[in-house]
Amino acid sequence: MHNYASILQTYMAALGDSDYATVKSLFAADGKVLSPFLGEMPADPFFDRLAGASTKNIITPIDIFLSTSGQNHATAYFQYDWTVRDGTLITFKVMDLFTFDPDSGKVTYLDLIYDTHPIRVSAGNKYELVICNDPRPRMMQPID
Repeated sequence: MHNYASILQTYMAALGDSDYATVKSLFAADGKVLSPFLGEMPADPFFDRLAGASTKNIITPIDIFLSTSGQNHATAYFQYDWTVRDGTLITFKVMDLFTFDPDSGKVTYLDLIYDTHPIRVSAGNKYELVICNDPRPRMMQPID
């Protein structure tokens, strides 16, 4: 059995340090992330996009929840103080539900669970940008 609590502690520490290489190394090659803002996408481009939208992350761990039924799941519960490119500080609580490959211990799926309403009200969707005076938002492209 893998030490899922240790993996989640590594994830939260690396996210707080903006160490996206370490975060991405925790995922299986075909790992995916489900985000309330971006939908489902492969983990590497998701974390590249997060890196491009962020200038600083402060992660305050609250708790880690492990499966009581022997499932390959664990949940990280934390406060995320996220400073985005324009300097806006967004603070919210997150429950990240991880699913692991039982053999490798790598993350196969990450479901981000948080209330987007306070974020949208205070800061808008920081993954969007306005292009060429066109008031309709467009999704940012992954950073190469």
